[in-house]
Amino acid sequence: AVSLININNHFGVNPDDENGQDDVLVTSNILHIPIGKPVKFWLRSKDVLHDFAVAEFRVKMDLVPGLVSYLWFTPTRTGTFDVLCEELCGVGHFVMRGKVVVDEEADFQTWLNDQITFRESQAIGSGDIAVGESLYAVCSACHGPSGEGNLALNSPKISGQHHWYLEQQIRNFKHGIRGSNKDDTYGQQMAPMAGTLANDTAIRDVSAYISSLPKIALEDKLSADVEHGKKLYVTCATCHGRMGEGKYAMNAPQLSGQESWYMIRQLQNFKTGVRGKHALDLFGPQMSSMARYLRDEDDIKDVVAYINTLPLESPNANEVVSKESTHTAVAGGL
Repeated sequence: AVSLININNHFGVNPDDENGQDDVLVTSNILHIPIGKPVKFWLRSKDVLHDFAVAEFRVKMDLVPGLVSYLWFTPTRTGTFDVLCEELCGVGHFVMRGKVVVDEEADFQTWLNDQITFRESQAIGSGDIAVGESLYAVCSACHGPSGEGNLALNSPKISGQHHWYLEQQIRNFKHGIRGSNKDDTYGQQMAPMAGTLANDTAIRDVSAYISSLPKIALEDKLSADVEHGKKLYVTCATCHGRMGEGKYAMNAPQLSGQESWYMIRQLQNFKTGVRGKHALDLFGPQMSSMARYLRDEDDIKDVVAYINTLPLESPNANEVVSKESTHTAVAGGL
């Protein structure tokens, strides 16, 4: 049910339904299916009209809020195929993409065994802040004891950021999804530091501690055209929120309270392909496409200057799934 969707229940599974406990959850935008077997897709939308289409499969079907639609087919060859939304669903329609991978049976079973069930997802729990505090000692050398950041070390402010985004980015650094590009000098410095965290539990613990640090107001005012930046930010707001509060449902982090130099660098990295091009970066390619609508350095500075004006504590800061219609593609964020 849509009403049950939240940060711990991505698909709105009824926790009281015993039959749903062994449902396999795939939060990636890459789905695997086995070759030679009929596959049925049940489709639903929680916001606006979308569409599921794979050209090579010669099938497409709309996703209608309040209804459950479906399609079925039998894949006849292996490969990786693009999923497109062929309904104009919003600002980010053109970057709303996914992939379907058709596997041999053995490869499909290997992939399936790596996925978690709803019961397992509910058992993960939140990170241990006390343990995370001890793990943070390594991080504090660059990011500061309060997560305030250090420009001299090219380390951004991380206090006040959502734990789910911190987890996502640390995992990306740890597994080479971020920081492996030869032109990403500073990302390459972060990658081995992320490797000191032994497993996902350690990543959750340190992320929980960082997100518990007090928010730090910045005296970081960029000299640029704020009014022009406000107009440009309308597109950014669709994913990151009108007040830069971030939206979990869009995988878009909080922007309010972040430093100018860091946001400028990341927008440049997305725009030039330094970031967001790794094959396993699920959301970066979408952000790369969105960054390219900023035509030049002045556009980048203008939109960052406007973000500087947004309040550190926005009205929606604690909402994990925005009440607004999330009718664009899932974004990668900064």
